[in-house]
Amino acid sequence: MQPDRREFLLGSLAASMLSTPALAALAPETMKGAPPPPLKGLIRKAYADSTWGQIHYRYVAPKADAKKTPVVFFHPNPFSGAYFNYSMEELGKDRMAIAFDSPGYGESAKPPKPQSMEAICDAFGKALDNMGYGKGKKGQVDVSGFHTGGYIAPELAAQRPDLVRRVVLSGVPFWEGERLDSKRKELLHEEPITEDGAFFALEWKRWAAGRNKMLSIDRGLELAADAVIPGKDIWYAYYAVCNYEARKRFPLVKQPTYFVIPSGEEMQITTRLAVPVFPNVKKVLEVPQLPHQIFDLAVDAVGQIYREFLDGPA
Repeated sequence: MQPDRREFLLGSLAASMLSTPALAALAPETMKGAPPPPLKGLIRKAYADSTWGQIHYRYVAPKADAKKTPVVFFHPNPFSGAYFNYSMEELGKDRMAIAFDSPGYGESAKPPKPQSMEAICDAFGKALDNMGYGKGKKGQVDVSGFHTGGYIAPELAAQRPDLVRRVVLSGVPFWEGERLDSKRKELLHEEPITEDGAFFALEWKRWAAGRNKMLSIDRGLELAADAVIPGKDIWYAYYAVCNYEARKRFPLVKQPTYFVIPSGEEMQITTRLAVPVFPNVKKVLEVPQLPHQIFDLAVDAVGQIYREFLDGPA
């Protein structure tokens, strides 16, 4: 479903009211998409107890404690925290970088039925409590969400101001009205698993054969393999997204919030529409040169953009 002209103009106006021309602050060489750097083997894996069993997460710990607030990533459907591997190694140079697998995705335990966004975020809060954050000795975290994660991160911030310090968002699926109705019809159904392997073939076509060719075929395989793990229940997280009352919940996010909008991002318009609903937006960064898949294809820029906000004044 293509956005109409009115939606496009409203989205552009919403973002322009707060956007800042921060392009000059970014080194020119970071502004072009490029194949991700080779992984250095820094990523470790662990589990935290939560609502429906264990939640799996990846993390990169810096060699020396820089006393910086950890950053926690929430991934898009239907992947896992491995979606952020490359950017985690970059940001993990000077802070703890964590990426969860959502319940029912990757290696996290699956709920017995589809859950609300509020319930999913309560589970993530419990996992972080179990890891020692929030009221524990490790203190607060910063959160970053992309696509589905673009609802998880702000909802967790709304629920747990004791736990979340700052919020970074990109690709927010702020669907309303006819667009939301269309997305419900498109996404809220089981994917049939058949003997001919059509489900596998479809995910391969989407994420491997259809990948940005700056990504290796091996990375395409990783993404496609992640996408088939949820099986017929691949729609569970979409249920949470499509039934989330974002317009009511976003105003509860009092933490400083930063929007990053590459022009190649497929949800750039809905992200712009979400901006004025948040009460404490510090910056909207429009980055025309960056591609959609910034966490793979713009790793240096992600490092620079995130540090500018997370390390700067509130």
